[in-house]
Order: sequence, then C-alpha cells, then structure tokens
Amino acid sequence: MTSPHYNELIFETELKVLERGKAHMENQNFIDHELRSQYEELLIHYEKLLKLSRKVFKISDAQGRELKKREAEIKSLLDNSSQGFLTFGENLLVHKEYSEECIRIFGQRIENKRITDLLCSDQLELKDKMAELLTSMFRQRFEEAQNQALSELPQILFIHNKSVSIEYKWMDNGEEADIMMVILTDVTDRLQSKAKLEYLSFHDSLTSLYNRAYVEKVLPQLMAPSFLPFSLVVVDMNGLKLTNDVFGHQKGDRLIVQVAQLLGSSCRSSDIISRWGGDEFLLLLPNTNETEAQALIDKIKENGKNMRTDSVEISVSLGAATKKQETMSFEELLQIAEARMYKNKLRESLDFRQRIMHNLRHLLDHQCYIADGHAQRVLHMALRFAGLTGVEPHSFEFKQLDLLARLHDIGKISIPKEILGKEGPLTDEEWEIMKSHSEVGYRVAQSIGEQDVAKAVLALHERWDGTGYPYGLSQDQIPFSARLVAIVNAFDVMTHDQVYKKKRSHGEALEEIERLAGTQFDPELARIFIDSSQEIISEKSS
Repeated sequence: MTSPHYNELIFETELKVLERGKAHMENQNFIDHELRSQYEELLIHYEKLLKLSRKVFKISDAQGRELKKREAEIKSLLDNSSQGFLTFGENLLVHKEYSEECIRIFGQRIENKRITDLLCSDQLELKDKMAELLTSMFRQRFEEAQNQALSELPQILFIHNKSVSIEYKWMDNGEEADIMMVILTDVTDRLQSKAKLEYLSFHDSLTSLYNRAYVEKVLPQLMAPSFLPFSLVVVDMNGLKLTNDVFGHQKGDRLIVQVAQLLGSSCRSSDIISRWGGDEFLLLLPNTNETEAQALIDKIKENGKNMRTDSVEISVSLGAATKKQETMSFEELLQIAEARMYKNKLRESLDFRQRIMHNLRHLLDHQCYIADGHAQRVLHMALRFAGLTGVEPHSFEFKQLDLLARLHDIGKISIPKEILGKEGPLTDEEWEIMKSHSEVGYRVAQSIGEQDVAKAVLALHERWDGTGYPYGLSQDQIPFSARLVAIVNAFDVMTHDQVYKKKRSHGEALEEIERLAGTQFDPELARIFIDSSQEIISEKSS
C-alpha cells in the first residue's frame, strides 16, 4: 500500500504535466479547429478527473489513517483489559491477532497454535472431546445445535497453575468463513478469595474448627434418618476466665487452642467438631449410640490428663445426648446434653477448684521468688493469731481466714519475673505493675466463688491511715481478715531473706510493727500480735 505522501506527489506531477500541455497547445496553430476544440475539452475533463481522483485518494488516506488509529486503540484496550482475546477458524488454529493477556496466560506466543492444545495441554481426553465439539460447531448450520455444543464446552480450566474462566462467542461472518472468539479471564485470585471467604464464614478463626454458622447449615442433613442414632456432646471449658484474668487473654486463647487440639486428637474423622461459643464446643456424632458417645467422653478425659500445658491445667466438663427417633429436634437434644454437662460440672467443680489452687500455689512457689515455706508460715501464724482475737475454730470466719492466708499473694503469679526478682528499688512504672497483683488475686478468688475472700485479698495492701492501695480504704473499712493477715505477712517477709533485702531479727521486726501501728497496721491487732508473738511464732513458723 502506497503512502499518502507518495500519492500526493504523483498527483502534483500529473497536474504540472497537464498545465504544460495546455500552455503548449495555446501556442500552436491547429489547422483543424474541430480537433483543437475536442482536445481542449479532453484536457478539461482530464483535469477534473485528476482533481476528483486526488480528492478521493485524500479521503481514502484519511479513512485509512482513522481505521489504523481505531485498530490501535482497540488493540490497546484489549491488551490492557486483563482479559485474553483470541479467535480461530474451522481448522482450530489461533489467528495472528490476539491480546497480550493471552501470552501471560499461556506463557507463549500463540498464533497458529491449535486451540485445544493450548486449553487442554495435559488433559488428553478433554482435548479430544473439545476438538470434536468445536469441529461439529463449524460444520453445523442450525443455531440450536451450535448452542448445544457451546453449552458442553468447559467454563473454567486450570492452565499453567492459573484458574481461567473461558467464554465462547460465535461470530457469523455471513458468506465468509465463520470465526469463534474465546475470552479468557484469570480468576485465580477471585476463586482463592472466594474460597478464603467461605472458609472464614464456616470456621472459627482462632481454632480453625467449624463454627456455629456451619453447624446450623449442616444440621438439616445431619438430622436425617440415615444418620440415626445421632449423638451430641457439649464440651465446656473449666478455668478460662481465671486464665484470662490471671495470665491475660493471649494465654486464654492458647488454652482454647489446646482444648481444640485435644478434641481433634480424640474424635473420629466422621465426627464434626465445632466451637459453639467462647468456651463451649459441640461434637456432632452421626451414627453414634449412647455407649459410643460415652466412650468418646472417656477418651477425651484420658487424653486431657496426658496433655502437657505450660501453666493452667486443661479441664473440660462434658455432657452427651442421643437422638434415636426422627421426631426429636436438635434443640431438645442440645438442652438434654447441656443439662448433663452442667450437672457434671457442678459435681466436678470442687475437685477442679482444689487442683487450680494447687497448681497456682506450685507456680507461685517456683516462679515468684517467694521465700521457701512463706505460705505455710503465714497460714499457721494467721490461724493462731485469729484464735487469740476471739475467732472460733471451725467457724465460717475462721475458714475464710484460712483461705485468705493461702491466697494472700496468689496475684504475684501475674507479675513478670524481672520485677519480682529485681534486687534494687523498683521504678515508678515497675511499682505500678507490682501493685496490680492485688487485683489479680481478687479475680482469682472471685473465679472460685469466694467473694468475701476476694475483697480481703484486694484490701491486703490498704493502710490503717488510708494511704494504701488500691482504693485508699482506712480503719474499719478494711476487712478484719485483711488487717490480720497483713501483720502476719509483713512479719514473715521481714524475718526472711528477700531478693531486695536481708532478713531482720524477730525483735527488729516486732519493733517495726510497733512503729507502724496506727499508720500501716490496725493498732489493736498490732498490740495483740506483739504481746502474743511467742505464742504465735512457734517452731512450725521458723
């Protein structure tokens, strides 16, 4: 195809020749005037034809340039559309014009490649089927048959580690050969996002177990007669609140994950394990009778004993119920299982509380830089001291004092070792952290149902003159048991080596208590302790 500039040059040359011919003819003496007239008319017509042809070529050139511009714009649009566009004919060979996205999808240039080789390179059976369907489409002349063949073509294919959506467009060119257009869209990220969203919709983010939404989705199928007998086990964690209060929610989350692992290692592959709520799990057991459900419960308990934890014991209460008849609803089944779980929890609670206290005391003795025997000395001295103040042995108040003496410094298990073991004075920030142990001890006592003891633990560092912490209580606002244990605790701390201070003699410690009577300590209780110190401080407290 000649360029517009070359065409214009030809017309300019022709016009110049024509002008010269006209000028030359005017200078000649034609004998035949009729011939001269005809020749002049011919020149005029030729000039008009030449100018018209020039105009036509200019229009054609302009249209060609516009067409090329539009073709470039369309190609640019297709190349930047994040979709692959290609066409092929009856021979199934890809035409030379296709979008850049096709190269990214197929990993190569694709002109004259067989379309079935590109789409199904490693699936021979599918490749043969596609070739048969596409060939039949080009040979068919009935739209209904073509649409039927189109509907049988695959809509999504896995190509070079990418999930690709395939759309087929039939392009009828009338008398010319028919063309098939294929539009390819890489939907890998979209499908992965969809799969992730679906996973998050039906799984608990912390434990990766199924969640409540999933259980509610599959329940209609699980309640079918084919799954009878159907058993349900309700699992409720013990001690989660205590773990959160003492060690923080990060440790509590770890405990939840450990329970999930316990259930996963105990259940069968056909069982559905779900996190039903914060500290509650459901086990859905299709085709499982009462005996089999109870065997699973026993297995969970046994496996729990053997599961190691870094601080808090794994403990769960379980209750099961079995559906034998189709008429029983899931709500009724759940109600029975929960009632049995709470009954077991109530029966096991005292034993669990005792194990909690034993474990916490063990942690306190081994991790918190407290002098050996401190807890036992404070307990013995506090009970003797209480008897001298008129508290009757075996009374409710006496039992409360006993528990307070055992729990008085339990909150220190939440304080970092770096602060508890620091030999020099604490900074202001460190002292604020240290003072928080009273509130942690309060929550521990609350978690085992001892409200009065919890208030006394919280008040152990209040002072008689109202300058203590955490609330600045004074005098009788401070519980009696807290005032009593505070004196005993201070005496034992002073008379035994601490990481931050050497011990004092008994006499020096008693002098310090006398000096602080009326400011830090209850003056009346301080006087009784000093006067009866020989009786209170026995060989068991040495």
